[in-house]
Amino acid sequence: MELDDLIAESSIRRSIYRYCRGVDRGDIDMIASAYHDDADENHGAFKGTGREFAEYLVPLMDIAPESSGHHVTNILIDRDGDVAHVESYFIAFHAQDEGGRAFVTGRYLDRFALRNGDWKIDQRQVIIDSDSPATMSMDLSAYPRGARRSDDLSHGWIR
Repeated sequence: MELDDLIAESSIRRSIYRYCRGVDRGDIDMIASAYHDDADENHGAFKGTGREFAEYLVPLMDIAPESSGHHVTNILIDRDGDVAHVESYFIAFHAQDEGGRAFVTGRYLDRFALRNGDWKIDQRQVIIDSDSPATMSMDLSAYPRGARRSDDLSHGWIR
């Protein structure tokens, strides 16, 4: 691994962390900063740019959960020049009104691109692996579900 690879991976991870912090803090600009302006965001029923997603999500989060915590683990980065395919596992916890709790696990399948010196999301697909629908206020039926082996959407994403 070369120094350029380490720098790229660090920049990619920081972008993912900015996204999570922006969601949990309700910060539209921070969420949008993880994406290139023309990025494709496929987040269940929502499809659009990263900024459009941020503008859609923050008011929704203000209505439903009291608080949330998005935690990212197992970030696997497959870089080829100025493009990287990234799979990140997430755990999201949403504390809701009247003691309700929602717990979701899944993955972000991201294509990052280096443009103007910045590694940002160029394309994102969200996959839900498990959730607690009895306490979940959002409809997750539009998300692709995780599967084992080659049936999973991530098959072939990382070399």
